[in-house]
Amino acid sequence: MRKWVLGFVGVMAVCALLAWLLVVYGLHRGGQAPVPVAATPAATAALPDIVFGLAAPLSGPQAGFGAQLKAGVEFAVEAINANGGIEGRKVVLVQRDDGCDADRAKTVAGELVAAKAVAVIGHFCSSASLAAAPVYAAGDVVMITPASTDPRLTMEGAPGAGFVFRTVWRDDFQGLVAAALVKQTLASKKIGVVRDGSLYGQQLTDVFKAALAKLELAAPAADLELGPSLSAKQAAAKLKSAGVGAVFVVATPATAGGLAKALREAGVTASIIGPDALASPDYAKAAGKAADGTIVTFARNPLDYPTAAKAIEKLTERGQDPSGYVLDAFAAAQILSAALGPVVKPDPAGAIDGKRLASTIRVNRFSTVLGELAFDSRGDLTKPGVVYYLWKGGKLNPM
Repeated sequence: MRKWVLGFVGVMAVCALLAWLLVVYGLHRGGQAPVPVAATPAATAALPDIVFGLAAPLSGPQAGFGAQLKAGVEFAVEAINANGGIEGRKVVLVQRDDGCDADRAKTVAGELVAAKAVAVIGHFCSSASLAAAPVYAAGDVVMITPASTDPRLTMEGAPGAGFVFRTVWRDDFQGLVAAALVKQTLASKKIGVVRDGSLYGQQLTDVFKAALAKLELAAPAADLELGPSLSAKQAAAKLKSAGVGAVFVVATPATAGGLAKALREAGVTASIIGPDALASPDYAKAAGKAADGTIVTFARNPLDYPTAAKAIEKLTERGQDPSGYVLDAFAAAQILSAALGPVVKPDPAGAIDGKRLASTIRVNRFSTVLGELAFDSRGDLTKPGVVYYLWKGGKLNPM
């Protein structure tokens, strides 16, 4: 067994390092999220509906993911209404198809604002979320995306700032996770960094290098960008010459796999670490046996949360697959339901203040199928569920 494979104690120490790297905001309400109390039929009929919006790719190449968001939100809305709604008000779901297209997303956002949605769950693709966020903010409409991971969505001063939240990690958080792993298990090794020319590659490697410095580790011995002027084979030669003992790789699955293969063919035995792109089967296909031993930072499987057991059971009974982004979308609806309770309660029949709803979400913690979730001042999760996986024998397994 390779010396660097983490044991239980090592994983706990890495978690401690991550806790030190993160600044946690928000107030703890304690206990479970508020559960709406069923109103009498007469009272419910007299109260106006609360409109939730769903924006997702319900057609096109990403329609499978859109179907997952749709399944999670529809199931959540049914559960909310079966429990009396929100302070006696029924939740109505208005759905729009953005096709994962930025222009369509902007149009869809305008339609949902016009439909009087108090909040929107979506979008799926980051490009769609980036286009739609300013439209929602202009209408004081909260947006919770279960899937968009582009850091620009919640950066300080971003269009839509103050109204955007996500129940998924940011891409660049994986740079922190990888740096913490290096600190714990590979601190004595020279580090190499390799990326493709994408914004994704630049963002993650920048965060990784900044985290290395913060952890008082040496700067990368090699910092390379793959492209027309640098092939995988040439990069492998440079990394070998630099004497690296670990390589942080951020590239498309096929490109990263090609580099892994080139490294092993060049006799480089350095540990390979990468973000979620390397979790793709395409990485293992391109790398072949060279994929073995690669450590991948990736989101914790929602199906592994004990708090999701009942929802998984109910969805399965309905003949629906609870995997993918279904539970992330369900959690977004749970957060909205819990946060709307205290906003609606003082005046159950009154208009809902979007600014107050956003503020309520930002300063509280919520019990969801994904465990207890809370947000920082930007709308990002304070404790993203990113864990380590290991490729071995063509399979990706939790470490």
